[in-house]
Amino acid sequence: MSSTKLRYRALPLIASPLEEHSEHQHGHGHKTHEHGPHAASELLTGKEPFTSEEHQTRPTLEGTVTFREREEASSIELFYDLFFVANLSSFTGAHSIDDATTVKSYIGFFALLWFNWLQVTLYDVRFGVDSIFERTCKALHLGVMIAFAVVGTQFDTSDTAQYSVTFQQFSFIMMISRIILLVQYGYILFWVRGHSKTRIPILIHMAAFAVGAIICLGLIFSFNDHTKSTSYLAWYVIAVVEALAVLASSSQWRSVSFKRTNLNERVGLLTLIILGEGVIVLTKSMSYVTKGQNYSSAIIGQIIASVLIIYFLYMLYFDQVDANRFGTIRQQFWALAHFPFHVALVLLLEGTSRFVTWRNAMEILSLLDVNFTGLYYSSNDTVVIASDLGYAATTLFKELEVDGSKYNITSYLGDLAASGDPTSDDALFAAGEILAVMYTEVLKYFKISAAKSATKASSFTDGGPKDPFKDIDSILHVYDLVFVYFFVAAGCTLLMMAVLIALAKKNKCSGDYAAIALRAVVGVGLACVAAVKGNYTAQEHFLYSPWMLPTVLLAIGLVVVLDGVLGYLLPAPKTQGLHGHGEPHAHDHA
Repeated sequence: MSSTKLRYRALPLIASPLEEHSEHQHGHGHKTHEHGPHAASELLTGKEPFTSEEHQTRPTLEGTVTFREREEASSIELFYDLFFVANLSSFTGAHSIDDATTVKSYIGFFALLWFNWLQVTLYDVRFGVDSIFERTCKALHLGVMIAFAVVGTQFDTSDTAQYSVTFQQFSFIMMISRIILLVQYGYILFWVRGHSKTRIPILIHMAAFAVGAIICLGLIFSFNDHTKSTSYLAWYVIAVVEALAVLASSSQWRSVSFKRTNLNERVGLLTLIILGEGVIVLTKSMSYVTKGQNYSSAIIGQIIASVLIIYFLYMLYFDQVDANRFGTIRQQFWALAHFPFHVALVLLLEGTSRFVTWRNAMEILSLLDVNFTGLYYSSNDTVVIASDLGYAATTLFKELEVDGSKYNITSYLGDLAASGDPTSDDALFAAGEILAVMYTEVLKYFKISAAKSATKASSFTDGGPKDPFKDIDSILHVYDLVFVYFFVAAGCTLLMMAVLIALAKKNKCSGDYAAIALRAVVGVGLACVAAVKGNYTAQEHFLYSPWMLPTVLLAIGLVVVLDGVLGYLLPAPKTQGLHGHGEPHAHDHA
């Protein structure tokens, strides 16, 4: 009977988040007898209490309670993290980053998604205990993530009037997410109701989410389809204030701190999952490599460079995470600092995949240019030239499975044939239009297109055929932006890595300071590369060269190599204040 009970454990309706000795003291500090609160807790949870020999406890002060220690993430927490990345992937697929407006919307959506993930994680790592109640709450949180994905397809901060219903729905979703957290913290309040030193910070947590839910409810009525509104900015204020309220109160009251929780692991796992999402996006970009064409050395170099960039980022991040050197307060703000780090990282990974596609397209356009020029000057008869170019264009469109008729290429071929002289201005103009149409279709095959805001402007006002030259110009403007945010994001990623090391490590040695300085200097240098945009000629030569990704790779690779060299040359940090199994003293709070 007992073996069956151990093998098939029924999931309890609720489960106490407290350690055994805290449950014994639950009745205002008095030890309970076998029929007291502890016995009731055992009946409710369906589990025998933890013993001190089985589980280490988080450090606590006299008069407070101790919550169960969580040394690693549970499967349901990892499952929730996957919903975060799936949400991000869905939004990226629906919103291409192609102008300043879409960059703003992308970062804005990511911020709301990230802070929502953060609040759920801050609860899980301290209080999450498997039970029917917790699984129900987690299911609701997953529902919130799904709602984010559904509504996110229409998330555009440039015109809240046009998408007023979307913004109303988004505010409602944020209100629901805060109500769920409010219920969860209310549940924790029930267990610590007899301990004022723990009850106060929980009440602060609840107050923050209650106020946030009320404000989100009010914001629903601020959006309408008549006027544009900036009231959505209140969402970001709410998210930041809530995070600071939770972190600040957890720093003040040690009983709800993040000491000996798996917060470091959860944040690190999210970073790892974001890097994995970058690999997925990269492989999708590689799938657009032209079918049936040989890989050039430049394309192979781009692929190798992109993979190594992601691998080196992995090394630089995880090689510097040392759980034994975290302070209680530092740990919390180290976690919060991951927001700008993750923003920079996702933009860097997005730019990396786009430049792989861009380089491939440039290789094809270069080959197309050579073949087009050869056909054009192969004869002095414009009728023959027009026929040859028409056949080449038709073959290209068939291979790419596109329809070039929207550019009215037939009229350009007719103008060329009628010009009579391939060197005349009319012939050269028509040939230029034909080549521009072919360029545009090749770029669109690689999913390289103009910003949506510029697409309408490329059409004639009378509804006539599209102008291919205007389309190409709009596309090039997009990659002017990609060029800037790619290098700025690469620099900011290294700069934030320097900040994370500075926040994470106590008792820094010379090697730590060298690692911080190295990342900061190289990061600033990479960000400054974006300033090349001020020189049109220099940017044009650089943008059409195969050196964008290798430049970032060389910079990040330099940091990796020098990190290894400094590890040998500079002394290791001294181990101070450790005892027992290598854990810091309980009083080591900073």
